[in-house]
Amino acid sequence: MAELSKTTILSNILSDLADNNAGLISAADVRTNMYNGVDSINAIIASGDTNTTYPFFKDVRAKRTEGVTPSGGRFIPESGIMFPNAPVNSDKLQVQPFLGVGELDHNSLSNLTGGDPHTQYLNLNGVRAMTGNLKLANNWIGSSGNNDHGFKFDYQPTGTTILTSGTLKFSDNSVIKSGRGVAKAWINFDASGPTVRSAYNITALDDLGVGKFRITFTSGVIGNNYYIAVGHSNATSASGSIEDFANNTVSMVSRSGVDPNKTLSFVVRDEGGQYVDAKINDIVVFSDGPNVTTDSI
Repeated sequence: MAELSKTTILSNILSDLADNNAGLISAADVRTNMYNGVDSINAIIASGDTNTTYPFFKDVRAKRTEGVTPSGGRFIPESGIMFPNAPVNSDKLQVQPFLGVGELDHNSLSNLTGGDPHTQYLNLNGVRAMTGNLKLANNWIGSSGNNDHGFKFDYQPTGTTILTSGTLKFSDNSVIKSGRGVAKAWINFDASGPTVRSAYNITALDDLGVGKFRITFTSGVIGNNYYIAVGHSNATSASGSIEDFANNTVSMVSRSGVDPNKTLSFVVRDEGGQYVDAKINDIVVFSDGPNVTTDSI
């Protein structure tokens, strides 16, 4: 018996198995052709000529054999795989397996620096802005090789805080070493009414009588009740010229309460000791905020 081609097997069947009942067909003729067909089927299928002569007409499935180690049903393409209908590289032979998106080695990919495929990132040559948000999470942005230096965005439920590990320096060489040097609150108002012209971190201005007022700070701004308050008043109802003022005394003594009701008193008296409602009143407050590290003196 022998492995034969499909053409030879068909020719032998036609010659050995006559189309009559004259007794010209022997058992050996039938047995030999059947044996040759079985013996040759693997060679015909594995000939590699499945593109035109011996093509598969349906999907080929290799079913896994349960309980067998190693499990069966695997395709083992030792020479590689080719995809002739691929839109690109249809003539390329794939000899390495695709390990899955979770196992690809980024540095082994080609064309990593070609073009501009990732518009959500900053381009290396800096010729365009990002097309999406740059989400840095709770990470520092700083000079190369230094950890926990520079600045970062610290998300809070009420808004993101920008943190810095050092001093802010500007192009004129001026610096800001701490936000403690910035006024935490201020207000400018006309005692008539009273009418607030401008204010910052102030939630209320209460009129307690002629020349007497109480201001309430925004919650979370003032760390304690030992802050610095600077006040001014022109002690007159006029403000049309540079000399529209009267000698007066401004006092801000009462500093009390807890958030959200930290308050400061503001009173104005003229030289005669009378309380007056002035046209122009100013208050500026400097304070350590909550949880701020203070100087040790």
